[in-house]
Amino acid sequence: MSTRVEGQRPGQRAAPMNPDDRRDALIEVFVRLAHREGRKPTTSEIAQEAGVAEGTIFRVFPTKEILEKEAVQAAFCPAPVRRRISAIDPEGSLRDRLVDFTRIMQLRFTEVFGLMGALGLTQPPNRGPHQACYEAGRHLRGHADEEEHVAAHQPLLETIHQLVHDDDQLAVPAADLVHRIRLLTFSGSHPGIADGQVLTPEEIVDTVLFGLLRRPSTTESGLSIAELHAQLGGDPRLLAADEGSLP
Repeated sequence: MSTRVEGQRPGQRAAPMNPDDRRDALIEVFVRLAHREGRKPTTSEIAQEAGVAEGTIFRVFPTKEILEKEAVQAAFCPAPVRRRISAIDPEGSLRDRLVDFTRIMQLRFTEVFGLMGALGLTQPPNRGPHQACYEAGRHLRGHADEEEHVAAHQPLLETIHQLVHDDDQLAVPAADLVHRIRLLTFSGSHPGIADGQVLTPEEIVDTVLFGLLRRPSTTESGLSIAELHAQLGGDPRLLAADEGSLP
C-alpha cells in the first residue's frame, strides 16, 4: 500500500487515514527507505517520504523503536511469500515450477539480506507461528509471537513441497530436491557468499537438476541429455548438443 495518493508530490501532506492504515503505511515507508538508503531512516525522512508531519509518526507509534520493531516483523512475515508460491502453475513443467519458485525465494533472500544489513541485524527476528497471517495471505500486526516456534514455517514448507510431485523423475525425494535448491538459492543470492557472481534462478535450478559435469550422449533411461532436459522443462537449444554436455 503506497503512502501517497495518486498525483501527490514528495513532502506533500497526505489525506487523513485511519490509525491502522496509517501504521501500515509508515511501516511500508520505513522498510522502503531502509532498503534504499542502506541504513535506518530518520523520523524526518520517514515523514517526508510519507507526506506527513513528523509528529504524526508518534501519534501512531509511541517511539521510533516500536515502529522499527513492527517494520521488521512485517518484512520477515512469510505469509506473502507463501501466497506467491501458491500462485505458481502446478501444471507447468518441473523446471518451470522450480525456476518460478527459485525466483520468488531469491527475491525474498535479497530483500532479507538488504534489510538485515541496513538495520545491523545479525539474524532474523523471532517470527512466531504467523498462522493468522498465513490465513490472510499477508502480514497482520500483532499476530507474530515473541517466542520462536519450531513449526513457524511449516505451512510455507508444505506449500513448497506441493510444487514438486515428480518423484518418479527424481533420484532423491522431492523434499531433498527442494532443500538443495533452497540452500543454493540462499548462497547463490548473497553477493558476499557468491563473490559478487550472483546466480540466476535458471542457473540455480539447472545446477541442481542437471549438474555441471559432461555426460555421455544418452542417459540410463535411453534418453539423450537434450531429450531429458526438454522432458523436465528445459530448452535443449541451450545445450552444447554436439559435445553431449550441459552449459
